[in-house]
Amino acid sequence: MNPHPVIVVCEDGDEYTTRFARLLGDEIEFKRAPSAAEALRWLRGGALGILLDLDFRRSNSADLVDEAGATHATLADGERRRLAEIQGILILRTLRAAGITASAVLFADLDESSRADYLAATLAPLIILPSSESLPNVAKHIRALALG
Repeated sequence: MNPHPVIVVCEDGDEYTTRFARLLGDEIEFKRAPSAAEALRWLRGGALGILLDLDFRRSNSADLVDEAGATHATLADGERRRLAEIQGILILRTLRAAGITASAVLFADLDESSRADYLAATLAPLIILPSSESLPNVAKHIRALALG
């Protein structure tokens, strides 16, 4: 049995996973998920929460989900760019549609507060943190996810 709670980190690189493991690795185990399918696997396996990057520009087209949660072997450049730029939101929508109710934190700089309010309401439980958020406050939110 794992002695630490597990949190899924959805990102196309490993920067968040590395940073959070360095910061909170004595308390929480972080599992990187570069796609919705991988995140779903970890969450169905007992992970308690989800941390999501918004932009997945480095991902392969086949790993990107669309608004319906579907993946496509190939995408036109414009469509690939559009999906990659909001992939964190689309992954969370896919997880919610699959019945995953774990709390989530989305790291995103959203221009409009109405958009953030809409996402928080429709993808709840969700907290949206901007890139300017202090590390102690980010750690506080991650610890809250780990408590379930």
